[in-house]
Amino acid sequence: MKRAYSISKQRGFTLVEMLVVLILTGMITGILMQGLHQVFRLQTHFGRELFNTQQGEMYTEWFRQSVNGLMPDYADGKNKFKGSQREFSGMTLSPLNTATEALLPFTWRLRFEPKTGQTQLQYGSNDDAPAVLGWPGNSGRFVYFDANNEAHDAWPPFLGKWPQLPKAINLENQNTDEPRIIVAVPKGLENPLPRQKDLLEL
Repeated sequence: MKRAYSISKQRGFTLVEMLVVLILTGMITGILMQGLHQVFRLQTHFGRELFNTQQGEMYTEWFRQSVNGLMPDYADGKNKFKGSQREFSGMTLSPLNTATEALLPFTWRLRFEPKTGQTQLQYGSNDDAPAVLGWPGNSGRFVYFDANNEAHDAWPPFLGKWPQLPKAINLENQNTDEPRIIVAVPKGLENPLPRQKDLLEL
C-alpha cells in the first residue's frame, strides 16, 4: 500500500503586492492624521470659545451682583443713585474692589475707545477704570424701569416724585454682531436705615 504525499506550495507576497499594501497603509495613515489634526484644532477652538463664554458669564454676574446690592443713600448724602444712558452710580453692598461686603460708592459706565473701536463696560468713572466687558462699535445704553415696568433713559426721571432706586436696570447692546441684554434688579431697601440724628429730628 502506497502512501500519497501532498506537497503544498508556499507562496509569498510579490513586490507589487507589497507596494500596494504600503501605499494603502500610507493613504489611510495620512487620512487618519488629517482627521486627528482637525479634531485637535476644533477642540482648541471650542475650548477657547467655552473659556470666553464662561469668562463673559462671570463678568456679567459681577455686574448683576453690584446692582443687586444697591442701597439708597441719605437725602443729604453724596452718593444718591443717579443714572443716564451711559453711566450710573450710587451705593452698593457688593463692590468689585473689595473681597468683603461693605457699603461703598461705585460707578458703572459705557465708554467708547476709538483706538480699539470697542465700547467698554467700565467699573469706575476714571478713564483708566478697569473694563469688564467689551464689544465692537460705539453702542450700548442703560435703561431704567419703574414699578410699572416703564422704561426711562435716566434715573430719576425728569418729572414726578420717584424712589431713589429703580426697580430694574438693563444693559442693552443692540450691536448686530453681538446683541446683548443684561437685566439686573436692585434688592436693597427703598429708604436708607434711619440715623440717630434722623430719629432725634422726629
